[in-house]
Amino acid sequence: KEALSSWDPTVIYVEGGNTFWLQHCIDKGEYSQLIIDACTGESGSVYCGKSAGAIVAGDDVSTATWKGWDDPTVVPNRETYDDWIGTKGFQFSESLSYFPHMSDDWIELVNGKVKGQKCNNTCCLREEEVCCIKGENKKTFVVSAAPEC
Repeated sequence: KEALSSWDPTVIYVEGGNTFWLQHCIDKGEYSQLIIDACTGESGSVYCGKSAGAIVAGDDVSTATWKGWDDPTVVPNRETYDDWIGTKGFQFSESLSYFPHMSDDWIELVNGKVKGQKCNNTCCLREEEVCCIKGENKKTFVVSAAPEC
């Protein structure tokens, strides 16, 4: 917590894992506001999120329920996917949620979910991509490690 509140970090990188467990730890450890403050202040840090780290950066973490990859039973009293619908992330970018590990295999699923939830603001990230949000103006961009053609 000291690193977030007094070190004035330039970059905060949050890696993947089980999205539900990550969100639980952020909530239980009361890290949410510290990370938001560090990333949106006057000299705001760049937040970079990969996989679960991208999902929690978004408006809503329910995109973690779409594939069924993450196990919600790791969090007591929130053990079903339905328990996570509507759970807010950091909300760095207004009404934008993230769907990581995108591939052609998931196009139909994503299109159906986006249409069904009437949330047109879902940023799909390929395996090699990281979402980044910069400072107070919350400029959003994607960094890719894909080889150049």
